[in-house]
Amino acid sequence: MTSIQAAILILALMAGCTTLQEIKRPHGEVEYLIACGAGLGWNICYDRVNKVCPTGYITLSERSDFNRKELRIACPTIPPRSY
Repeated sequence: MTSIQAAILILALMAGCTTLQEIKRPHGEVEYLIACGAGLGWNICYDRVNKVCPTGYITLSERSDFNRKELRIACPTIPPRSY
């Protein structure tokens, strides 16, 4: 493998990486900041979102620049049922 091929492979692997940060708000709400590599599109972020909030989510913000994409979400809580 040439150094150019190795560099391309490393960049491709980094482009697919995601990070997850849990943000706790003062009143007990929890939000998540998911950062994804810019190389492969939003689908990498949304795959991670669906794992974090399997029953659905609320998009609070989306941001994209040359290096990465960021998606801030919240998983909706199910209110208690009253009988």
